[in-house]
Amino acid sequence: MAVAMLPFISNAQNWLTVKGGGGLALIMGAPDTDPPGISINSGVGYKHQMTNRFMLEGDILLDTRSIDYYAGVAEGKKIYLSSASTYLQIPITAHYNWLLQRKELIPYRDYDSKTNFYVEGGPYFGYGLNVSNLPNPDVLALWASSADSITTANQEPNNIDVGVTGGFGFSYEFKNMNKVNFGARLYYGLLNMHKDAKLGTANNMSAVGHISFDFSLTDRRHIKHRW
Repeated sequence: MAVAMLPFISNAQNWLTVKGGGGLALIMGAPDTDPPGISINSGVGYKHQMTNRFMLEGDILLDTRSIDYYAGVAEGKKIYLSSASTYLQIPITAHYNWLLQRKELIPYRDYDSKTNFYVEGGPYFGYGLNVSNLPNPDVLALWASSADSITTANQEPNNIDVGVTGGFGFSYEFKNMNKVNFGARLYYGLLNMHKDAKLGTANNMSAVGHISFDFSLTDRRHIKHRW
C-alpha cells in the first residue's frame, strides 16, 4: 500500500501542524453533573492534500477535561466535586475547502488560495490516561441492598472513548505556504463512560475553539494550464 501511494505522496502538499485551544466539556445523558466544565485540547498533527479542495488530517492530542460531579446532599444543598480527566485523542478528519481568493499566474493559474474556509469531519479514538467519573451516590445507595449490586470494579470509569468530530475554520497562508488556522470542533463520544449500565448513561462531549500553525513540508504548488 505504501509503495502504491508513493506517486501521489511525492506530488502532494503536506504540512506538520501544531494545535492548541480550549472550550466547554459536557457529559451528555448524566443528570449528576453540573455542566459545563472546561476542556483544554492541544497537540500535533499531519495534513495531506489529496486534491485542490480535499484534504486529510490526522492529529495526536491531549484532551484534558474538568467537570463538577454531584456528590450528595449536605444541609439541604447539593454538593458538587471537581474532577479532571485526560485523554490521548486521535481524530482523523476530512477537509473540504472553499477558496476565498485566487492568485493567477498568466498564462497559468495557481489554484492554491492564500485564504480559505473549510469544514471537516470524521471519527476519533480516545484512550484515558487518567479518567475520573464520580458515580451518582443516590444510584449507588439504591442498588447497594440489591443482590445485583454494583461492584467496586464497575464503579470505575471506562477509559476507552470512540466518537465522531466535526468542525469548521479559516486558513491563511502567511509565508512559503506555511499557514495559520482559526477553527472550532465538536467532539461526541459514542461509548458509555460507565462500565455498569445501572449507573446510567454518560457520553463525553466537548466544543472547543483552536488556533493551529501549519508548517509546509513541501514547496511545490499545484499549477495547471488554463486549457
